[in-house]
Amino acid sequence: MNQPEEILREIVHEQVIVAMRHDGIVHVVFLPNTEITVEFQDILVGLYDQITLGQKAYFIFEGGEFVSVTKEARENAIELEKSSITLASAVVFNNLAQRIIADFYYAVNRPKLPYKVFSSYEKGIAWLNSIKDSQT
Repeated sequence: MNQPEEILREIVHEQVIVAMRHDGIVHVVFLPNTEITVEFQDILVGLYDQITLGQKAYFIFEGGEFVSVTKEARENAIELEKSSITLASAVVFNNLAQRIIADFYYAVNRPKLPYKVFSSYEKGIAWLNSIKDSQT
């Protein structure tokens, strides 16, 4: 997690840390070796609802080493998007493998909501804030 003073509230799970920043952006960090499955997505939906207090929000996602997404979870993400509380998603990659996975996800399962991949957390936050500004 970046700058603790930016965090209003945080939920720590064995595979993920979900935090609400002071600017209303939800920061999600998948811990190393996490496999995102359909079952884990159900847990995530509950965590996101809890951290946002049921309100729609902007999300920034980061992943530790060796985070993977099952084929079923990628397909399920399309269904989850229909009822998602996500307004826009920034995905930060830490290495080439993560970049390839994020780009592949976008190409194969094109999200309907704003989605962009970044090489730095700061760039992702700046983009989300620009999206927020343009929507208000």
